Amino acid sequence: MMAKSTKRIIVFLAGTFGLMYISHGLIALILARNLIEWDNFPLNILGIIGGGAPAFAALFVVYKMFDEKEKEEYWKKIFLYRVPLFWWAVTILSPLIIGIIAQLIYHGGWWNPDLEMGAIIAFPIMFLAMIFAGGAEEMGWRGILQEKLAGKANLVVIGLIIGVLWGIWHGPLFLIEVFAHYDYSFLMYMLMVVQYSLLLTLVVYKTGSVLLAILLHAGINAFGNLGFSVPMEAHTGVIAFIIGLSVILAAVLCIAERNK
Repeated sequence: MMAKSTKRIIVFLAGTFGLMYISHGLIALILARNLIEWDNFPLNILGIIGGGAPAFAALFVVYKMFDEKEKEEYWKKIFLYRVPLFWWAVTILSPLIIGIIAQLIYHGGWWNPDLEMGAIIAFPIMFLAMIFAGGAEEMGWRGILQEKLAGKANLVVIGLIIGVLWGIWHGPLFLIEVFAHYDYSFLMYMLMVVQYSLLLTLVVYKTGSVLLAILLHAGINAFGNLGFSVPMEAHTGVIAFIIGLSVILAAVLCIAERNK
Protein backbone atom coordinates (compact mmCIF):
# COMPACT_ATOMS: atom_id res chain seq x y z
CA MET A 1 0.00 0.00 0.00
CA MET A 2 1.29 3.48 -0.90
CA ALA A 3 2.43 5.54 2.09
CA LYS A 4 0.14 8.41 3.04
CA SER A 5 2.84 11.07 2.57
CA THR A 6 3.85 9.65 -0.83
CA LYS A 7 0.24 9.73 -2.02
CA ARG A 8 -0.08 13.35 -0.94
CA ILE A 9 3.10 14.29 -2.78
CA ILE A 10 1.85 12.60 -5.96
CA VAL A 11 -1.56 14.30 -5.75
CA PHE A 12 0.05 17.68 -5.10
CA LEU A 13 2.48 17.37 -8.03
CA ALA A 14 -0.21 16.03 -10.37
CA GLY A 15 -2.46 18.99 -9.56
CA THR A 16 0.37 21.52 -9.74
CA PHE A 17 1.74 20.39 -13.09
CA GLY A 18 -1.63 19.42 -14.53
CA LEU A 19 -3.23 22.81 -13.91
CA MET A 20 -0.20 24.70 -15.22
CA TYR A 21 0.40 22.68 -18.36
CA ILE A 22 -3.28 22.31 -19.32
CA SER A 23 -4.14 25.98 -18.73
CA HIS A 24 -1.08 27.31 -20.52
CA GLY A 25 -1.44 24.76 -23.28
CA LEU A 26 -4.89 26.23 -23.89
CA ILE A 27 -3.43 29.74 -23.83
CA ALA A 28 -0.84 28.75 -26.44
CA LEU A 29 -3.52 27.10 -28.62
CA ILE A 30 -5.90 30.08 -28.40
CA LEU A 31 -3.15 32.58 -29.23
CA ALA A 32 -1.80 30.45 -32.09
CA ARG A 33 -5.24 30.34 -33.70
CA ASN A 34 -5.91 34.03 -33.00
CA LEU A 35 -9.19 33.16 -31.28
CA ILE A 36 -8.73 35.76 -28.54
CA GLU A 37 -6.16 38.50 -28.08
CA TRP A 38 -3.85 38.42 -25.08
CA ASP A 39 -5.03 40.25 -21.94
CA ASN A 40 -8.65 39.25 -22.52
CA PHE A 41 -10.58 37.90 -19.53
CA PRO A 42 -10.65 34.19 -20.48
CA LEU A 43 -6.88 34.11 -20.95
CA ASN A 44 -6.35 35.97 -17.69
CA ILE A 45 -8.41 33.35 -15.88
CA LEU A 46 -6.36 30.56 -17.48
CA GLY A 47 -3.18 32.38 -16.43
CA ILE A 48 -4.41 32.63 -12.83
CA ILE A 49 -5.32 28.94 -12.78
CA GLY A 50 -1.86 27.95 -14.01
CA GLY A 51 0.10 30.46 -11.96
CA GLY A 52 -1.78 29.60 -8.79
CA ALA A 53 -1.58 25.84 -9.36
CA PRO A 54 0.75 25.04 -6.41
CA ALA A 55 -1.58 26.89 -4.03
CA PHE A 56 -4.74 25.34 -5.49
CA ALA A 57 -3.21 21.86 -5.40
CA ALA A 58 -2.05 22.42 -1.81
CA LEU A 59 -5.53 23.45 -0.71
CA PHE A 60 -6.99 20.35 -2.35
CA VAL A 61 -4.52 18.11 -0.53
CA VAL A 62 -5.13 19.84 2.80
CA TYR A 63 -8.92 19.71 2.67
CA LYS A 64 -9.29 16.30 1.07
CA MET A 65 -6.39 14.34 2.57
CA PHE A 66 -5.54 15.94 5.94
CA ASP A 67 -7.30 15.19 9.22
CA GLU A 68 -8.37 18.04 11.49
CA LYS A 69 -5.15 18.08 13.51
CA GLU A 70 -3.03 18.14 10.35
CA LYS A 71 -5.12 21.00 8.96
CA GLU A 72 -4.59 22.97 12.15
CA GLU A 73 -0.82 22.42 12.03
CA TYR A 74 -0.70 23.36 8.35
CA TRP A 75 -2.45 26.70 8.86
CA LYS A 76 -0.30 27.48 11.91
CA LYS A 77 2.78 27.28 9.68
CA ILE A 78 1.13 29.36 6.96
CA PHE A 79 0.49 32.21 9.42
CA LEU A 80 3.46 31.78 11.76
CA TYR A 81 5.07 35.20 12.19
CA ARG A 82 6.69 34.90 15.63
CA VAL A 83 10.19 33.99 14.58
CA PRO A 84 13.60 35.53 15.39
CA LEU A 85 14.18 38.98 13.89
CA PHE A 86 17.22 37.68 12.01
CA TRP A 87 15.02 35.47 9.82
CA TRP A 88 12.68 38.36 9.13
CA ALA A 89 15.72 40.31 7.91
CA VAL A 90 16.80 37.40 5.70
CA THR A 91 13.29 37.13 4.29
CA ILE A 92 12.86 40.79 3.43
CA LEU A 93 16.41 41.77 2.43
CA SER A 94 17.97 38.70 0.78
CA PRO A 95 16.17 39.06 -2.61
CA LEU A 96 17.25 42.72 -2.78
CA ILE A 97 20.87 41.99 -1.82
CA ILE A 98 21.18 39.02 -4.19
CA GLY A 99 19.63 41.04 -7.01
CA ILE A 100 21.94 44.02 -6.47
CA ILE A 101 25.09 41.85 -6.36
CA ALA A 102 24.02 39.96 -9.50
CA GLN A 103 23.38 43.25 -11.34
CA LEU A 104 26.72 44.70 -10.23
CA ILE A 105 28.50 41.63 -11.61
CA TYR A 106 26.48 41.71 -14.83
CA HIS A 107 27.17 45.42 -15.46
CA GLY A 108 30.76 45.34 -14.24
CA GLY A 109 30.07 47.94 -11.57
CA TRP A 110 27.28 50.28 -10.59
CA TRP A 111 24.49 50.70 -13.10
CA ASN A 112 21.47 52.93 -13.41
CA PRO A 113 18.43 50.87 -12.36
CA ASP A 114 16.15 53.60 -13.78
CA LEU A 115 14.04 53.78 -10.65
CA GLU A 116 11.02 56.04 -10.95
CA MET A 117 9.53 57.70 -7.90
CA GLY A 118 6.12 56.30 -8.75
CA ALA A 119 7.47 52.75 -8.74
CA ILE A 120 9.19 53.29 -5.38
CA ILE A 121 6.01 54.73 -3.83
CA ALA A 122 3.94 51.87 -5.26
CA PHE A 123 6.39 49.21 -4.08
CA PRO A 124 4.39 48.22 -0.95
CA ILE A 125 1.33 47.65 -3.14
CA MET A 126 3.44 45.68 -5.60
CA PHE A 127 4.82 43.57 -2.76
CA LEU A 128 1.32 42.80 -1.49
CA ALA A 129 0.21 41.87 -5.00
CA MET A 130 3.17 39.51 -5.35
CA ILE A 131 2.08 37.63 -2.24
CA PHE A 132 -0.75 36.31 -4.39
CA ALA A 133 1.05 36.43 -7.75
CA GLY A 134 3.95 34.18 -6.77
CA GLY A 135 4.27 34.00 -3.01
CA ALA A 136 1.19 31.83 -2.56
CA GLU A 137 2.99 29.07 -4.49
CA GLU A 138 4.89 28.34 -1.27
CA MET A 139 1.70 27.05 0.31
CA GLY A 140 2.45 24.04 -1.86
CA TRP A 141 6.19 23.98 -2.46
CA ARG A 142 7.03 24.48 1.24
CA GLY A 143 3.75 23.80 3.02
CA ILE A 144 3.20 20.44 1.32
CA LEU A 145 6.25 19.25 -0.61
CA GLN A 146 9.06 20.25 1.77
CA GLU A 147 7.00 19.06 4.73
CA LYS A 148 6.29 15.66 3.18
CA LEU A 149 9.85 15.16 1.90
CA ALA A 150 11.27 15.79 5.36
CA GLY A 151 12.78 12.57 6.64
CA LYS A 152 12.86 11.05 3.17
CA ALA A 153 15.95 13.04 2.09
CA ASN A 154 18.41 15.51 3.56
CA LEU A 155 17.76 19.23 3.34
CA VAL A 156 20.10 19.86 0.40
CA VAL A 157 18.41 17.18 -1.68
CA ILE A 158 14.99 18.52 -0.73
CA GLY A 159 16.02 22.02 -1.78
CA LEU A 160 17.42 20.76 -5.08
CA ILE A 161 14.36 18.61 -5.83
CA ILE A 162 11.93 21.46 -5.19
CA GLY A 163 14.11 23.90 -7.14
CA VAL A 164 14.26 21.66 -10.22
CA LEU A 165 10.52 20.96 -10.06
CA TRP A 166 9.83 24.67 -9.57
CA GLY A 167 11.87 25.52 -12.66
CA ILE A 168 10.36 22.78 -14.85
CA TRP A 169 6.87 23.76 -13.68
CA HIS A 170 7.48 27.20 -15.24
CA GLY A 171 8.35 25.49 -18.55
CA PRO A 172 5.24 26.59 -20.51
CA LEU A 173 6.08 30.25 -19.87
CA PHE A 174 9.28 29.81 -21.91
CA LEU A 175 7.26 28.62 -24.92
CA ILE A 176 4.60 31.34 -25.10
CA GLU A 177 5.76 34.64 -26.55
CA VAL A 178 3.52 36.90 -24.46
CA PHE A 179 5.29 35.91 -21.25
CA ALA A 180 8.55 37.54 -20.13
CA HIS A 181 10.09 34.09 -19.65
CA TYR A 182 10.06 33.63 -23.44
CA ASP A 183 13.25 35.73 -23.68
CA TYR A 184 14.95 34.27 -20.60
CA SER A 185 17.92 31.92 -20.63
CA PHE A 186 16.50 28.68 -19.25
CA LEU A 187 19.91 27.82 -17.77
CA MET A 188 20.04 31.08 -15.82
CA TYR A 189 16.48 30.65 -14.68
CA MET A 190 17.07 27.11 -13.42
CA LEU A 191 20.21 28.14 -11.56
CA MET A 192 18.35 31.04 -9.96
CA VAL A 193 15.33 29.04 -8.81
CA VAL A 194 17.50 26.25 -7.42
CA GLN A 195 19.54 28.80 -5.47
CA TYR A 196 16.39 30.46 -4.12
CA SER A 197 14.91 27.04 -3.36
CA LEU A 198 17.89 26.24 -1.13
CA LEU A 199 17.41 29.57 0.64
CA LEU A 200 13.67 28.98 1.09
CA THR A 201 14.35 25.47 2.38
CA LEU A 202 16.72 26.92 4.98
CA VAL A 203 14.32 29.64 6.12
CA VAL A 204 11.41 27.22 6.54
CA TYR A 205 13.58 24.62 8.26
CA LYS A 206 14.99 27.11 10.77
CA THR A 207 11.70 28.89 11.54
CA GLY A 208 8.93 26.41 10.76
CA SER A 209 7.15 29.33 9.08
CA VAL A 210 5.69 28.97 5.59
CA LEU A 211 4.61 32.61 5.89
CA LEU A 212 8.25 33.70 5.61
CA ALA A 213 8.65 31.59 2.47
CA ILE A 214 5.57 33.27 0.97
CA LEU A 215 6.97 36.72 1.76
CA LEU A 216 10.47 35.84 0.52
CA HIS A 217 9.02 34.59 -2.77
CA ALA A 218 6.93 37.75 -3.05
CA GLY A 219 10.08 39.81 -2.44
CA ILE A 220 11.94 38.03 -5.24
CA ASN A 221 9.22 39.06 -7.68
CA ALA A 222 8.63 42.55 -6.29
CA PHE A 223 12.29 43.58 -6.16
CA GLY A 224 12.72 42.02 -9.60
CA ASN A 225 10.05 44.33 -10.96
CA LEU A 226 12.03 47.27 -9.56
CA GLY A 227 15.09 46.12 -11.50
CA PHE A 228 16.92 44.34 -8.68
CA SER A 229 16.80 40.84 -10.10
CA VAL A 230 19.23 38.20 -11.24
CA PRO A 231 19.77 38.91 -14.98
CA MET A 232 18.20 36.24 -17.15
CA GLU A 233 20.93 36.28 -19.80
CA ALA A 234 23.72 33.70 -19.66
CA HIS A 235 26.65 35.53 -18.07
CA THR A 236 29.76 33.78 -16.74
CA GLY A 237 30.19 36.04 -13.72
CA VAL A 238 26.55 35.85 -12.67
CA ILE A 239 26.53 32.07 -13.17
CA ALA A 240 29.60 31.76 -10.95
CA PHE A 241 27.98 33.96 -8.30
CA ILE A 242 24.73 31.96 -8.25
CA ILE A 243 26.54 28.62 -8.17
CA GLY A 244 28.86 29.86 -5.41
CA LEU A 245 25.91 31.13 -3.36
CA SER A 246 24.12 27.80 -3.89
CA VAL A 247 27.17 25.91 -2.59
CA ILE A 248 27.29 28.15 0.49
CA LEU A 249 23.58 27.63 1.14
CA ALA A 250 23.98 23.88 0.72
CA ALA A 251 26.81 23.90 3.27
CA VAL A 252 24.70 25.94 5.71
CA LEU A 253 21.82 23.48 5.28
CA CYS A 254 24.14 20.54 6.01
CA ILE A 255 25.45 22.24 9.16
CA ALA A 256 21.95 23.20 10.32
CA GLU A 257 20.66 19.67 9.85
CA ARG A 258 23.68 18.09 11.53
CA ASN A 259 23.51 20.42 14.53
CA LYS A 260 19.84 19.69 15.09
